Formats: sequence, C-alpha cells, structure tokens
Amino acid sequence: MITNDTIDRIMNTARIEEVVGDFVTLKRRGVNLLGLCPFHNEKTPSFTVSPAKGIYKCFGCGKAGNSINFIMDHEQLSYPEALRYLAGKYHIEIEETVQKKEEIEQKTERESLFILMTAAQKYYSQKLVESEDGKTIAMPYLKERELKPNIIESFGLGWSGLGREDFSKWAIENGYSKEYLLKTGMSFETDSGLVLDRFHERIMFPIHNIAGKVAGFGGRILKNNAKEAKYINSPETDIYNKSKILYGLFQARKAIRQKDECVIVEGYMDVLALHQAGIENVAASSGTSLTEDQLRLVKRFTDNVTFLFDGDAAGQKASLRAIDMALEQELNVKMLSLPVEHDPDSFVKAFDIETVEKYFKENSKNFVDFRAGLLSEDVLRDPIKKSDVARELINSVILIRDNIKRSLYMREIAKTLDIEEKVLNDELRRTAASKFKKENNAPDLNTEPQAFSQEQELQTPLNATAQEKQLIKVLLLYGDRLYADDMTCAQYIYRAVHEMDWENQDCFDVFNKYKEYTELENKPVDINYLMQDKSEEMRRFIYDIITDRHQLSPGWEKFLGRTIIGPDYNYKDEIKSAIGYLKLVKINKMLTENLKGLPELETDEAMDDLFMIHNELLKLKKQLVVELGIAPPKIGAEAAIQN
Repeated sequence: MITNDTIDRIMNTARIEEVVGDFVTLKRRGVNLLGLCPFHNEKTPSFTVSPAKGIYKCFGCGKAGNSINFIMDHEQLSYPEALRYLAGKYHIEIEETVQKKEEIEQKTERESLFILMTAAQKYYSQKLVESEDGKTIAMPYLKERELKPNIIESFGLGWSGLGREDFSKWAIENGYSKEYLLKTGMSFETDSGLVLDRFHERIMFPIHNIAGKVAGFGGRILKNNAKEAKYINSPETDIYNKSKILYGLFQARKAIRQKDECVIVEGYMDVLALHQAGIENVAASSGTSLTEDQLRLVKRFTDNVTFLFDGDAAGQKASLRAIDMALEQELNVKMLSLPVEHDPDSFVKAFDIETVEKYFKENSKNFVDFRAGLLSEDVLRDPIKKSDVARELINSVILIRDNIKRSLYMREIAKTLDIEEKVLNDELRRTAASKFKKENNAPDLNTEPQAFSQEQELQTPLNATAQEKQLIKVLLLYGDRLYADDMTCAQYIYRAVHEMDWENQDCFDVFNKYKEYTELENKPVDINYLMQDKSEEMRRFIYDIITDRHQLSPGWEKFLGRTIIGPDYNYKDEIKSAIGYLKLVKINKMLTENLKGLPELETDEAMDDLFMIHNELLKLKKQLVVELGIAPPKIGAEAAIQN
C-alpha cells in the first residue's frame, strides 16, 4: 500500500497542465488553459485546465478533477495505479507498506491485462536478440529493411519465434493465467484444450496506447505462405480497440506538437522509416481503415494533418474517404503523393532528409488540388463527369464550418473546374439546406414561424440551491484567508449560517466535511482532500462549483486603460454577498410559508402574532436589500401582504 507521504509528494509535484498536456493540446485562455475534451467528442473546445487551482473541468460532459482523477478517468486506472503512473512520470520513489493478501487480489483485471501485454513485449524483444531463430531469421530481415538498433529498441520490436505454443507455455509457467492470455487474444484454446500462440514466425510490432502502455500487437510473417495473412493484429479486447489507437502516436506526440502537424501513413514500416529519417511527427492507421476516433486523437495535439497514402487505386480511395472525415473533425487537410515507384519507406531511403523535407513541403496539396490532380483530360472534357466531381467537392466543402475557408475553397473549385463561382455557391446553399433538413428532420423552411409571447418566457427567481452553491464556492475558494485579525473567512461563514437549514444535500455534505476538517486539523482544507470522496458525482459537484467557464480577457484592461478588480481581490465582498443573498432567499421562503398558515388561523390573537412575525421578516429583508445594494422585485409573500 502506498504511504501517505508518497501520495503527498505526488500530489504536490504533479502539475495539472503537464499531466493533461500529455494527452490534450492546451492553449492559453486568460489565467486558464483550454483544449478539446478527451472524454467526449467535441469540436469546440470546452475542456478547461486551471494551473492555479490544480484542476480540470469540461463544460461539455461535466468531467472534472485533479491530476490523479484525470489519469484514473483517461487511462481507466484504479487510484493506486494512477499514483504509480504519476510517480513514474515525475521520478518519485514509491514507499509502500506491506500489502495484505486481500489488497493484492483487488488489483483490477484491466491492470492485469496491461501487465501481461508488457511482459509479452519484453518476451518478444528478448527472443529477437537472444534466440537462435531471432538472430538468423528475424534480425537479418530488419537489417535488410535498414532499421537501426535505436529504432528497434524505442518501438519495442520483437520476434514471436517458430513454436506454436512457446509464448503461452512461458507465460503460464511464469504465473500469468490462461484466462488473461485468452482475454488479451495473445493465445487461443483449441477444442482439445490446447493453448496455442496467436503469433508465431512473425516480426512483432507492439501497439501502444496514448499513455504508452502496450495494448495490442501487429505481427508480420516472414515466409511466403499464401494461406496466412501477411499482417495480423491482436483482436479487440477490453484494452485494445484498433479503431481508437494510432500506431506510433505515443512516440510522435512531442514532435506533432512542435511541428503543429501530424503525417498519417498506412503501415508500421512507414512509421519506422520516417522516424529513422528524422520525420517523427508521424502515425499510422494500421490494421484498420482510418476512423473518426483516430482523427479525434490527432486533434488533441494539432489541427493540421497530412495524409501520405499509396498512389494506387486503394490508396486514392482511402485518401478521399479520409478527407471528409478530417474536414468533419475541423482539421486542416493536406494530401501528399509520392512518385509512383516509391512508398514512404523506399522514398526516405533513396534521398537525404533535406530533399525529403523539401519534397514534402513543395508537394503537399489541399484536397481540391489533390482531387483535381486525379482527373483525366477525358473527365475535364465531359460536362456530366465534371459536374459529378464538382458535387463531390461541394459535399466536402459543406463539412467546413469556417466561412472564410469555405469561400476560398469554393473559389479554388471554380477555378480548377472552370465553373462559375456563383453557380457553385448556389449549389452549395441548396445542398447544405437539404443536408440540414435531412439530418435534423427540419420543417419546411417556407412555413411561417409561430409567435412567441413574452408571457411564455421562463422567469428565474432567486433560487435557494443556487445561492447555497455560491456560499460553498466562496468557502472553498477563500475559506483559508483572513477575514479579520482573529478569524478566517471560513470561521466567519460558520458563524453566519450555523443555524441555517440546508436544502441541497450535496452543499450540506461539503460544508460539513470542510468544517470537520478545519476544526480537527486546525489548518486550511486542501481541495484535493475533498476529492478523495469515492463518488464521481461528489467530485463533479465540487468542481462545477469552483470552476468558472468564462474568464475575463486581459485585453479588457488594456482597452479600458485601468486595472479591473476581480472577485479574487474583493473576496470579503464576495463572501458578504453570498451570505446576504442566501439569507434573502431563506427570508422569502419564510415569508411565503408564514402566509400559507393565514387561512387556518382561528383567533385574532393568532393573526396578530403572524403579522408581527411577518413584519419582522420584512424588516430583515429590507435591511438585507440595503446592505446588498439591490432592489429586488416584489415576489411571493411580500407582494401578497402589500396587496
């Protein structure tokens, strides 16, 4: 069991922007950082990271937490696993107490699957360099492909060996269960009960997820055998979904960020060859056609993607399909074709890096130019075929949300196909309207809209739950600060609301947890302490409260020519306001409840008592209104009593 001192070191060292930044490209937005949420599909960034608070919050799906929560959610790890991940990232030595048998047995199945896959990768790598067949069969092939030792090592290449059950036997003998061998797809069981290896006589390519863990394998056979596929991949498992992983993306992350571009190729060897040549911002959609999920992964690191597919018919078809998917993910798309006699591997071996980079730069085309380059003279002379190509390109342009980019592409299409731009734009509007109507089941656009009266608008009065949340917010943000010489802000709040009845249970729970901690420990509450609650709902509730989606741009201060005083500076006023408005809501409720008993009164004396209480409440309300500097509308009981 990891000691509390180790946990404290990890939490104090881990920087939320660095942890999240390994998986999401973040851009500065005021005091916070903004990026695309890794937990749900979004095209407009709503995922906010606050370095000052050490937290993240997605305003789209609601996910929130600290560095540990992020790793737990993103990598589907347990709490101890997430701690170990962060300890490894920051080179923190883990101190542990002796684990009990029950604690060992509580390791998750997912963790066990990853442990087995890591062991498999090491087994295959060792086979490559130490076994006789690895030295005489596999290594000569890799040398023939001119792969250097550093590339072989950094990508963890290996050799599965000649035997049909070598790995399975080794794994079972070393304590790995048959159950996990079957669940990872590394082995399969025959009808007779024999456990055999899925991979044999193959060069092994470990496939890492975005966190760097081995999730699956690709295997290339070396002998010519028409009965066996040249490449096979691990099957779909709980830890390996081939449509959501790009080969080489883990190794390419930093280079993609630095160059602000990702080059997508088709195969394992293409990735390795380009990496070895010095082009490291490259990944491959090996084992599957390119998917939207894979492009969303890329978009976490860059908005720019270049497709480098083979020039044959299949490669061209894959390129055209990839264009629309990338545009739909709001990526800037370029296409790159190599000379017909080359693939990426042979091309980078034939030329030096300067020539390769120059070729890439000069021959990368936007998708309109690329599509036009595939047209024959016969097509350009045939009005029917040319109109079909125009509609095909329009259907791609529709996917672009940016109006300026869309306009420029339409001008490019008009110029390339020699068609009037106005005609193309008219067709674009018709196609877009038809597409929208179909996708949204929209009514006829010529139908008159129904009138919407002002009485139908939803009126939002002061709300008790909202005001209780505001009070919890100022408690969490400013509770440890001094309100006066002899008390903290938290103590001031305790005194102000100590007899209050809470309506929101979550607010009540957080308030009590905060109060108990400060009274027992006699020190400020670390928000991370509150986050140890096992409930995802409670963590999300807290982060919803303390995280602001909108930040005031520093540009306003320059525009106004003065410093803007924010709530963080005027925290005492914020606290007074939160308490005051909450009391105002409670008084309004008491006024309403007081009048509900009016019809049931049977004596003049009882009625006098009610009106006396009511008048006292009205005086308190008037006093609060003056203190808060507001003039709220007459609502509920107050309006009734004055009428």
